[in-house]
Amino acid sequence: MAFPSPVPDLTGTSQLPVVEQMAAHFRDGIRDGTYPVGERLPTIREVAERAGVTRNAVQLAYRQLAAEGLVESTVGRGTIVAGEPSGRGPGLSRSARAAWRAMRTAPLLPSVPDDVPVIADFAGLQPDDGMFPTDRFRAALDETLASSGGRLPGYGDPAGNRALREALAARHAQAGRADPERILITTGAQQGIDLVLRTFTEPGDAVAVAVPTYPQLFGSLAAHGLDLVPVEAKDGVADMRSLRAALARKDVRLLYVMPTFHNPTGATLDLAQRRALLDVVSATDVPVIEDEYECELRFEGDELPALSSLDPRGLTVTVRSFSKGMFPGVRLGWVEGSPAVLGPMTALKRYSDLESSPFLQDVIGQFLRSGAMDEYLAELRLALRERHEHARDLVDRTFPADVRAIAPEGGLALWLAFPPGAQVDRIADAAAAEGVLVTPGRAFDPAGRPSRGLRLSLSRVDVDTISRGLSILARHAHAEAAGAASGGPTSSPLPIL
Repeated sequence: MAFPSPVPDLTGTSQLPVVEQMAAHFRDGIRDGTYPVGERLPTIREVAERAGVTRNAVQLAYRQLAAEGLVESTVGRGTIVAGEPSGRGPGLSRSARAAWRAMRTAPLLPSVPDDVPVIADFAGLQPDDGMFPTDRFRAALDETLASSGGRLPGYGDPAGNRALREALAARHAQAGRADPERILITTGAQQGIDLVLRTFTEPGDAVAVAVPTYPQLFGSLAAHGLDLVPVEAKDGVADMRSLRAALARKDVRLLYVMPTFHNPTGATLDLAQRRALLDVVSATDVPVIEDEYECELRFEGDELPALSSLDPRGLTVTVRSFSKGMFPGVRLGWVEGSPAVLGPMTALKRYSDLESSPFLQDVIGQFLRSGAMDEYLAELRLALRERHEHARDLVDRTFPADVRAIAPEGGLALWLAFPPGAQVDRIADAAAAEGVLVTPGRAFDPAGRPSRGLRLSLSRVDVDTISRGLSILARHAHAEAAGAASGGPTSSPLPIL
């Protein structure tokens, strides 16, 4: 079969990974009619030979097109053009279409080939389940069941269990504000973010976001019909000039920031930087959503005041979660803010899910009161400190001299910043081919632009695994520095957290 149009230029002039170049070529061809609906795309073998890439790269490009609904692959027929869908059926709302589109077009991340063992998984940003005190949690569960007299709790307060809110208010009291009325229990931080968006914005508004940032936010904004206005940031610190320009826009109705253990860089704003940010924000009426998703994981320095405690307007809300300190499946988080804001937000929550699981809230409260949570977190922080120190030492000793590891004060992630011109996607893809997973920085950019950084999660790897994984990554970093780029990328659509 002859190509209707030439394959993309894969000689290295594009900064996009090979897989995405391939996918973009066929996507554009489908949309402009070069590849009509019902036509079979060239075989994987033919594309690989003509383009000079691996079959795996072509297969992953075709897989991405299938995830977007543009093609269908069937045994015996090959890959057939399905056209560009406008939705999954008649009557879909704009929000549903936007959310579906965002999920289908999520960026491809490096993945380990099926026949290669995983040496080190630095991609997943979730706690080490091997460290969690399962027996102590089971005891809290049993105690909660026993104290209920055999009757499971019924419906609860939409704002959350009073005892748990009191415990969280005291645990994270800011500027003496240990007030349970400032706490709203949510079904994870993700619902907290959703409620803040629904409280402060309407479709057609815009949200200013310091980028790079949490990738799940991109789909949330799209589902709400909100535009993203990027605020330039370096190493997790927002540029004040860019922030002022974003907040001056009339359509910007909210600012999203992560001042503590920023995802992906791990950076933390010091007190002076927090006050400087609030000085700019306080000159406006734009509310702020402060994402403190790893609030329990500080292993260096002193706890810093939340932005919500520094905002004289009372328009900053703080979103927190148990997912990173305990385990993601617990699906409980909370929002802290002024009662004037949390009142309407609680009403929104009531009419969406009534309340977060009252029974699970009772269990978590018991787990906190027993002291098991604090004992576990103390061990977890020590383990994280050891892993971070070990990883930074290896980066300093074994990576090219111009690669920087940003030392965080807490959290799960370590950010590696490469020099200008470094093709970090090639490094990530080459490492994945040998069983080492990392997350390229482009995953945290709303436009998917190439980045000079890699995020390493150290939450589920011990020091020996870190040593093995970083030795492989360092080798490919040196190869890239020497201009010896390795083979084609291996990627798969995975959720980025």
